[in-house]
Amino acid sequence: MSLDLNAMALFVRVVETKSFSEAAKRVGIPISTVSRKISELEKSLDIRLLERSTRKLRLTEIGQEYYEYCRRGLEEFEAGTLMINDKQSEVSGSLRLSAPPNLAQVLITPMVCAFQEKYPKVNIKILISERNLDLIEDGVDVTLRVGELKDSNLIAQEIMQYRHILVSSKGYLKTAPKLKHPEDLLNHRIVTFSEWYTPTTWKLTNKNKTEKIIVNSSLSINDYAGIIYAVEKGQGIAEIPSIICQSLIHSGKIVEILPSWHLPNTKLSIVYSSNRNISRIVRLFIDFCVPHVKEWQPA
Repeated sequence: MSLDLNAMALFVRVVETKSFSEAAKRVGIPISTVSRKISELEKSLDIRLLERSTRKLRLTEIGQEYYEYCRRGLEEFEAGTLMINDKQSEVSGSLRLSAPPNLAQVLITPMVCAFQEKYPKVNIKILISERNLDLIEDGVDVTLRVGELKDSNLIAQEIMQYRHILVSSKGYLKTAPKLKHPEDLLNHRIVTFSEWYTPTTWKLTNKNKTEKIIVNSSLSINDYAGIIYAVEKGQGIAEIPSIICQSLIHSGKIVEILPSWHLPNTKLSIVYSSNRNISRIVRLFIDFCVPHVKEWQPA
């Protein structure tokens, strides 16, 4: 059976636009050609893909399944074409990126700088915000988000996982009460990341044992840079993302405590609005992030 790949691409356009005439307009061919191509495709497959009426189109059950295969195939073809274009032409333009606080210095800015070394004519604007920005309303091309994605209209690609760790300074631990079990944390000064009036609970797991500790904060700050400063000054014990404090641990300025008790993993994803109709620069940046983070990610 010989299939017309152009007809398959037209079929995808018809389904997406929900109209033969709109698909014809976007592709730049007569509507009669679109209709004929779809009919020939159905005949070659010996199936009915679309139910037609004077007012609307409806996919048949098997047409819906076939559409998903065709759509993915077309996306792969377009991705391959972008790859060729990337190798044959210079990349220039702009990219608007949003990201959460605290990751800018250790991860995001180095990643963006590495991307610009490869594509020096791409201008990038980074907006650091605790708020999950609306990609369309706020004019954001791509964003980095921590945790699970709640908006089903967006697409998230996980680029790494990391966990928070408990840390303190050597000076604090010299005079502090003993610390061998999570319950001992109740006898210590605690610095937490939290908003007003929000209680802090640390869930710690050691193999098959799990302890939940509601800690009483002596100091609460909703900024990890401030928390790290307080810890270095001997203000107590804090929970900090492992990826932002590796250099401090290696230098001995702070130490990890209760290392056999683990806090839950945290997911970091790159989020964008659609697999289709995104700019070439956005696609290149997305494809760049995953291998870059894998090379950078601390053990």
